[in-house]
Amino acid sequence: MNRSVSIAAQPPLGSSWQVRAHLTSTSSPSSAPLPRLAGLLLAGLVLTLTGCSSVGTTFGNIHGAPAVGVYVVQNNPASGSTAASGEILQFSTSSSGVTAPISTINYSKATSLAYLSLDGYGDVYTSATEGSSGSAILEFPVGSSNDAQPIGDIPFNSTTGITGINGLAVDAAGDIYAAGAGFGVVGFGYSQNGSVAPYLALPLGTQAADLTTLELPYAPAVDTKGYLYVANTTSADVSAPAPTAPIVVFAPEATGSVAPVRTLSGSLTTLSFGTPQGMATDSAGNLYVTNYVSGVSSILIFGPGATGNTPPLRDITGSNTQLGCVGGIALDNEGYLYVVSTSTCGSTANPTVLKFSTTGNGNIAPAATFTSTAWTSADTNLSIAVY
Repeated sequence: MNRSVSIAAQPPLGSSWQVRAHLTSTSSPSSAPLPRLAGLLLAGLVLTLTGCSSVGTTFGNIHGAPAVGVYVVQNNPASGSTAASGEILQFSTSSSGVTAPISTINYSKATSLAYLSLDGYGDVYTSATEGSSGSAILEFPVGSSNDAQPIGDIPFNSTTGITGINGLAVDAAGDIYAAGAGFGVVGFGYSQNGSVAPYLALPLGTQAADLTTLELPYAPAVDTKGYLYVANTTSADVSAPAPTAPIVVFAPEATGSVAPVRTLSGSLTTLSFGTPQGMATDSAGNLYVTNYVSGVSSILIFGPGATGNTPPLRDITGSNTQLGCVGGIALDNEGYLYVVSTSTCGSTANPTVLKFSTTGNGNIAPAATFTSTAWTSADTNLSIAVY
């Protein structure tokens, strides 16, 4: 599809971002399977508002104001004459109890969705399986709803290097980071689109003299200074030396066979290989991790620059938290964090959003919880994004 041109300027959150341009290009997804596995207020003006299609709402707000809210995935399985489909539901950040979504993106080509992220402009990114056409990372502009058409489409193929992702992160400027078991981590600039080579590639450690120490990387996150956080796990296929830490941190724009600049590992961290489920950062550089160990979920908050065997500053866990099996985590601009939780591990049924203060600690009750009759089956990573 052709990517339209939209230019938006916006104020920073602790830093200055340049004007962004979506460049016109054409992409066509390849055939590849899709396996499983922020908040800025915008005061700029969208200058060019040409959508890809008249179907649905591609640009919902002509002034480019962010669609403030909580975004989650609803995957609808095939049933009778109804084909499988994936949707992105938007809820109010003040939601509580059983509530209805504010809007829904139900792009007609998507048979399932996985992972969510937002950029500083309010654009929504997800990984989609598009029936027999293959899989791709899609970008929907701010205000999209109904059968909106994506303005960004990066397919999974040998050119992009993506074979199937285990996590997706997008920074405020719209740079995309995808992690996967078969390739490591790749990055695409905000002006890249279609079947293009990534500008950044961190290969698996076993394929690059082991400097990256990446093995089955997942759940990437990027902070406001450009540092890239990646969760790491071990595998029966790993060759010596094995991955060194469950969370590794790379310098801004790091690419190639480079070592992480920091790691988080050791008994004091309470992290183990494969236990982090999602990560997010705030403008102060704090790292928020949803962690699941031996049937117990927690939200760990590490201070700026935390490295080595260092304990978290705070640890939200216990029966009052209502944390079941946790997945993704996201922060708003008002001092709250949000996670998706289900009562049964391995199940995406009956998900709930739990909202906590970012200063919370210990066995505390959430500030609010909500679910919806329109939200019955999340993606397997229990993804969430907040603007």
